Amino acid sequence: MEAGNRLSWFRQHPFASAALILTAIAFGMLSTGAQVAQADGGSGKGGGGALAAPTRTGGTIINNDAAIRLGKALFWDEQSGGDGRIACATCHFHAGADNRTKNTLHPGPDGIFASGGVTGPGQNFDPANIHNDDRVGSQGIVGSTFNSVNPGHAVDNCTPANDGTFFPNRRVTGRNTPPMINAVFNRQNFWDGRANDKFNGVNPFGQTGNAGGASIGTTMTNSSLASQSVGPPNNPVEMSCDGRPFNEPSLHGSLGSKMLSLTPLGRQQVHPQDSVLGGLSNWPSTGLSKSYRQLINDAFGTTVANNAESRFSRIWGEAVQAYVSTLISDRAPMDLGTMTSNQKKGQSVFGGKGGCTKCHAGRELTDASISFYGQNGPTNEDGGDQGYHNTGVRPAAEDPGRAGLGPNGVSFSESGSHVDNGAFKTPSLHNVGLRAPHFHNGGKKDLAAVVDFYDRGGDFPHPSKRVKPLGLSSEDKAALVDFLENALTDCRVANAEAPFDHPSIDPPNGVLIPATGGGHSCR
Repeated sequence: MEAGNRLSWFRQHPFASAALILTAIAFGMLSTGAQVAQADGGSGKGGGGALAAPTRTGGTIINNDAAIRLGKALFWDEQSGGDGRIACATCHFHAGADNRTKNTLHPGPDGIFASGGVTGPGQNFDPANIHNDDRVGSQGIVGSTFNSVNPGHAVDNCTPANDGTFFPNRRVTGRNTPPMINAVFNRQNFWDGRANDKFNGVNPFGQTGNAGGASIGTTMTNSSLASQSVGPPNNPVEMSCDGRPFNEPSLHGSLGSKMLSLTPLGRQQVHPQDSVLGGLSNWPSTGLSKSYRQLINDAFGTTVANNAESRFSRIWGEAVQAYVSTLISDRAPMDLGTMTSNQKKGQSVFGGKGGCTKCHAGRELTDASISFYGQNGPTNEDGGDQGYHNTGVRPAAEDPGRAGLGPNGVSFSESGSHVDNGAFKTPSLHNVGLRAPHFHNGGKKDLAAVVDFYDRGGDFPHPSKRVKPLGLSSEDKAALVDFLENALTDCRVANAEAPFDHPSIDPPNGVLIPATGGGHSCR
């Protein structure tokens, strides 16, 4: 069963269809000595020391550098969208997330747009704290039904479909976009963790009941990035007209057959100093000098390249994972020992009376990491899944989070605990100062609002033993915000320098972002 055959589920569950950003800025033990396993194929070159991609098994990449090139091209290529305008990167272009404001509000379960000056779809959201069930998401495609691909062209043949909420504007996801930078450390991905750590080669659901027995190739371990990457491309809210398959055989073509017929990044410029793709750049023209089949051949070998249409989801997942695994941010002032005295005070609050390190643990700054799971087991102190917490951001009835059900009615919760209802993944806080708004619903406009939220012990009843009133002084709060906003910001991320450089991208209802390459201002 191909991923595309299940995508009607995402339309029925728009809150589960968002791609993932930082849930609750919470807390755990800042164990700077926490170690992460050294990487094998699909590792990365963006980090060092304790921060490196995890060891994986079951992959089919034969040349990891070539796979990184292929993965970066696929991740940034707008031609993958059903309208030829939406790449994975369209929701992750700003410090790994999305900072657009026009047409980014989702009305929530009540269907009423009533936050940030927005009264309907297509309007500009004025950044504000949200006090109802609205949520800030990312815009994807205009509602439509897939008819066929159009070989040699980026735009698929589709029929408009009025969803009754956003049409004729672009649909908006029901959760805030989580960053893909440092997502390599997460055991599972998406806010609800439905991107399983075991990649089945077809869809996000691993070997769970939601996968429907889908499989291409050997199961890969520690590969939630691969599982995550195959979710959005054919999702009818995010990137695709409803019903487009990933792989052949298909009567009307597939994402694979379309991409193989196109020049990689054919509508975008690639900087000649791009740290990964520069050597293939057609600068100042658009695109790359190699075809997608040639890139696949370089990364996976001739046999896979010759049969790429029938296993494109597997190729996509492994290659994108190889690329995103290089996006390791580990050169912030906290990492380099260059914090100011006020930021050091904030770090003391973070690890002391703020209790933040109870969830934002280790070098990864999250208890949802592979290493934390390995050291502390599958359940947290509340009895729910490790790395997932209901901290009282919104009532669980609005969004079940980890307790949500997949396309075959199986919960994403592994413990089955009632405390997973309304629980969301603890995000890493690296570069959190660049990623407003915050939480899974985008409900807090800035870090000061987040700190106030935790200081009062949350906004709604919750089962977390860790979240309770803190009694922070105004000086404590200011120092903590300074620490979060500045001491955790990697200059390379802020300036889009290698490995965070990228091709040009033109996000709908945003501004054209030029290609960047290499960069040395942060050294």
